[in-house]
Amino acid sequence: MGRTIKLLLLYFAYQLAFFAVLVGVYMLKNGVVEMPDVSGSGYMSVIMWAQFLSTLSVGLHVVLGKYVSIDVFRLKTSNRWAVLFASAVFIVAMGLWTNYFSELAGLPDNMKDMFEQMMNNPLGIISIVVMAPLVEELLFRGAIQGHLMRKWKMPYLGIVVSSLIFGVVHGNPAQIPFAFVVGMALGWMYYLTGSLIPGMLMHFINNGSSVLLYVLSGDPDATMISSLGETGSLALAVAGIILTVVCIFIIRRKLVKEPVQWNEENNLQA
Repeated sequence: MGRTIKLLLLYFAYQLAFFAVLVGVYMLKNGVVEMPDVSGSGYMSVIMWAQFLSTLSVGLHVVLGKYVSIDVFRLKTSNRWAVLFASAVFIVAMGLWTNYFSELAGLPDNMKDMFEQMMNNPLGIISIVVMAPLVEELLFRGAIQGHLMRKWKMPYLGIVVSSLIFGVVHGNPAQIPFAFVVGMALGWMYYLTGSLIPGMLMHFINNGSSVLLYVLSGDPDATMISSLGETGSLALAVAGIILTVVCIFIIRRKLVKEPVQWNEENNLQA
C-alpha cells in the first residue's frame, strides 16, 4: 500500500499547494492579508483554479512519473466500438438506479453550493466534465488499482479497495456511496480491457450528464422523485437495474470473453 499512500499524499499536496499559492496571489492583488470571504466570488475563483491546476498537475505527475503504461491509452480489441458503446449504455443505466437510491438515502450534500457555482462557470464545467474523468481514471484506476491488482494478484480486491478510496476521497457524504459503486464499474472495465479508454468515456458521460441535467432543469434542487414522482422514478430505477445486468452480461460474455492478464512487472499481456 506504500505506493498508494504516496500517490494519495501527492494528490492532496497538489491541492493544498495550489490553494495556498492562489490565496497568496489573491492577497497581493487585492492588497489584503485576510483570506477571501468563503461566500464571495473571489474565494470560488481561488477554489476553481486550484482544483483545475492541481488536477492537471496530478495527471502530468502520474504520466511523466510512469505510474501507468502507455498501453492504458489503447483499447486492444477488434470490437472496440462495440465495447465503447456498451460501456456508454452501462453507465447511463447505472445512473438511473444509483441516483434514485442516492435520493432515498438523503445523505447530507456538503458541496452542493460549490458544485452549483462550478456548473455556472466555464472553468468549473471543464474541471468536472473533462479534467476529472481524465485524471481520476489515470490516478485511481491506472496508477492505484492497476498496481494493487498486480501486487496482490487478486484483481477484484484491487477493484474494491481502489473504489473505496475513490469514494472516500470525494469527502462528501452524498457522493461517497455513489462514487464507490461507479468506481467498481469503472474498475471492472479497466480490469477486463487493460485500457482506461472505456472508463474515461463512462466517467465523462456520468459527469457530463449531471451538468447537462442541471442546465436543462433550471432548478438546482430538482430530483428524479420530484420530477417524475415516486412511481415514475421507481420504474426508471428498476429499468436501469435490468439494463445494467444486461450490459454486464453482454460485456463479459459477448464482448470481452477473457480479461487481459496482469503481471507483476506493470506490463499488460494480451
